[in-house]
Parts: sequence; structure tokens; C-alpha cells
Amino acid sequence: MNDRMQRLRNDLKAGKMRGYSFYTDHKQSFDADNMTPNRLIQYAIQKRNHRYVAYYFQIDADQMDIYEDVATEEQREFSELEQALAYLVDQGADLTRFAPFKGQIPF
Repeated sequence: MNDRMQRLRNDLKAGKMRGYSFYTDHKQSFDADNMTPNRLIQYAIQKRNHRYVAYYFQIDADQMDIYEDVATEEQREFSELEQALAYLVDQGADLTRFAPFKGQIPF
């Protein structure tokens, strides 16, 4: 395990929130017929009350004004850190990008 991942695990065990947000870029698609709109995707994790809360959010950028109706938003609790991290990786997260949040935090 590299130093960055060890620091992430230590920060999470100490109760700090970590994660990241990004927009996908539909211009990267080579098939113009199957282009998907830009999406905002957000991943986060934090230890609360001896449990790890993993957060996943996804929405098409052009539907932000109706996010309550169309967004995918999930919060799941896990007793073990590795379970929470595995869930986020299964949702597409890149753990090497996890860092402190700046600005508005997800939960």
C-alpha cells in the first residue's frame, strides 16, 4: 500500500470526510450516435458513529434544476472501511483522487 492510500485510510479512520467531484466529458465519445450528456459525479466517505458512510451521486448536467427527480443519490453505511471503499470502487470511484472537499460538502 502506498503512502497516499495509507494517509487516506488514516484520515478516514479519524473521521475526516474525503472524496471528489467531476464532470464527465461527452466529447470523449467516438460514437456520435451514442453520446451521453455531461454528468456530474460525486463520491465521498466519512466515519460517523463508528460506521463508514459512503456517498455516491450522479446527474446529467443539463438536468441539475430537477435533480430531486432524476439524480442517482445513494448513502450506504458499512461497519468496515474496506467494505465502504469497495462499494465506491464498484460505483466507479478512483480512490487515488480522494482528497479533502473544498466548498460545499455532500453530507
